[in-house]
Amino acid sequence: MDIRKQIEEVLRCYSRLSFNENNNSIDGELFISEDDSYDVSIHLEPYPKHFPRVFETGERIPPKVSRHIYSDTKSCCLSTQAKAQILLKTKISTLNLFIKEIVVPYFQNNSYFEINGKYKTDEYAHDKSGVIEGYRDILQTNNDYLIARLMVRRAKGTKMRLHDKCYCGSGVSMKKCNNYRHYKCYKNFRKIDKDVLINDISVFLEFMKK
Repeated sequence: MDIRKQIEEVLRCYSRLSFNENNNSIDGELFISEDDSYDVSIHLEPYPKHFPRVFETGERIPPKVSRHIYSDTKSCCLSTQAKAQILLKTKISTLNLFIKEIVVPYFQNNSYFEINGKYKTDEYAHDKSGVIEGYRDILQTNNDYLIARLMVRRAKGTKMRLHDKCYCGSGVSMKKCNNYRHYKCYKNFRKIDKDVLINDISVFLEFMKK
């Protein structure tokens, strides 16, 4: 769908939002329930390669990493770049879906935190460890060495096939490993762009030196 049509769809669904052409952003009040809302600015520039950058502009959320706000950009920490790319290529095909499936749940989780002092849904770590946790989740293995090796091979253009031994180190083919699930995980892993992989490899190497 054309980006202009996607923006129009968002504005039809969220009447308190408007498009700011000068900033290429969608701004305004985003209702996450009948009686709860957040002031937001959704900057579209990285989209569709990456998630749009979302800012909470009402100063309701403290600008802290522990509250899922990036310390440098002050934007909302919605996911890792790798996970975001997979979602953009599998489930999040429009801006409206991005807001519905990613942004609204993010703020709902924050509202839950305000009441209960903890987040309702599991979150990745707030530092570079979160990148590691993201790949563990994507590939369904906790062997960081094997994950890093797979990332390097993928960045070099090497592809694994269905009958190759699984990346997890089980010794069996991906076709049989984990009831075929690891092959499905690998197919998602291949949706991550190489520039993201190369950047994340450096995070892995730094993490593994500790």
